[in-house]
Amino acid sequence: MNPVFVSLLAAALVSVAWPAEGAGSSMELEVGLARPMLPAGRKTVAHLRVSLIGQALPVAARRPPVNVCLAIDRSGSMQGEKIAGAREGAIAALGRLGPADIVSVVAYDDVVQVLVPATRASERGFIESGIRNLQAGGSTALFAGVVKCASELRKFVDRNRVSRIILLSDGVANVGPSSPAELGSLGAQLMEEGISVATVGLGTGYNEDLMNELAMRSDGGHVFVERAEDLGRFLDDQLAAVTEVVARDVDVRIRCAPGVKPLRVLGRPADIVGSTVTAPFAKIYARRQHYFVLELEVEPGAGDSARRLADVQVKFHDLLRNQNDQRAQPVLAHFTSRPAEVESRANPAILAELKLLDDSAATESALQMLKSGNSRAARQILEQNAAQLEETMRTTKDRRLEERARKAREQARRVATLPALPNIKQMREQIGNGPLDGLKLPGSGF
Repeated sequence: MNPVFVSLLAAALVSVAWPAEGAGSSMELEVGLARPMLPAGRKTVAHLRVSLIGQALPVAARRPPVNVCLAIDRSGSMQGEKIAGAREGAIAALGRLGPADIVSVVAYDDVVQVLVPATRASERGFIESGIRNLQAGGSTALFAGVVKCASELRKFVDRNRVSRIILLSDGVANVGPSSPAELGSLGAQLMEEGISVATVGLGTGYNEDLMNELAMRSDGGHVFVERAEDLGRFLDDQLAAVTEVVARDVDVRIRCAPGVKPLRVLGRPADIVGSTVTAPFAKIYARRQHYFVLELEVEPGAGDSARRLADVQVKFHDLLRNQNDQRAQPVLAHFTSRPAEVESRANPAILAELKLLDDSAATESALQMLKSGNSRAARQILEQNAAQLEETMRTTKDRRLEERARKAREQARRVATLPALPNIKQMREQIGNGPLDGLKLPGSGF
């Protein structure tokens, strides 16, 4: 067989999913290069996308049980409709849980109180009674509230359970550790135990950087709820998300070949040590694509040749089958002396996903401008970002970019016409949740 044809075939394979290694697995791995054809004869930069795709829960299958703790701010600023919304929203959201699930409720102000110790969700009356005892009080010992929730979750730690804290706060942490770095460190420690923290910020008085850092480092999620009357819907969404987890304790490890240097990871917290990159995921949601991009520096290759750039290995716990599993794929590239082939063979889906990551970076830049009081510069960045998203959509035909472009234009309009604080909260939520929640696939339930 012609060796050039073999090389081209190998390069093409890198951009599609390989066959599943086990029938009915909860998660599949796809790896691909944005440009599988690289220019020959010179050092170049390549972009490797690693994608983890959560499979849909089978219709007849029982979903994995959850172990969830609600940490509710009861400081003085929660008085009135906020605390009432927290009570009613928490009670309504309990309808998402089944008899095999565990729920606990912690309230915190300057002290921490366990309103409902870890209890089977079937004990609905007992749980509701505890929640109705929630009353607003003093300051905000947010760190201690999270720590107490973790201790309740540990009572029912199980490899086949999904453990999550849902943290609600409307104010600034002012008792105990209170910096984004301290809360982020706590989040990282909890992630190592298989516990993630979803944070819900109510109103405009909370510290969005702190809440986002805690969520990001624990692989949870962060949402901004502007009005107390919307709190119930958002709490319901958070419990819905917990019930959609199909894999946990995911460890992605990429080993780069000689002549390939990892430069940076886009869209995911990760560690680069020498030629090895590691990126953990606390969870994978059903019908969602979780992905990140690794930027690589590649030494020159000869024209019409193929080379292995890296090997990707993923280990995870399959919650649908209650067993450990793994996937592995090589990453191959083809080198060409014909420059036109580099772009003509590019993978449009991965190019679109790269642009989605650029969207997050642009939104972060606009956010920093807005925080510094330069709303005009923030608006310009967002408008330029929207135009670039639309241009990439035209060339890749990827409709996922359309909604992001619409949001960027809407955000630019809001920056020009509305007070800064709501915009800052919304932008921080958008930046953080892209890497944490993944991209929706058709049929996603939340």
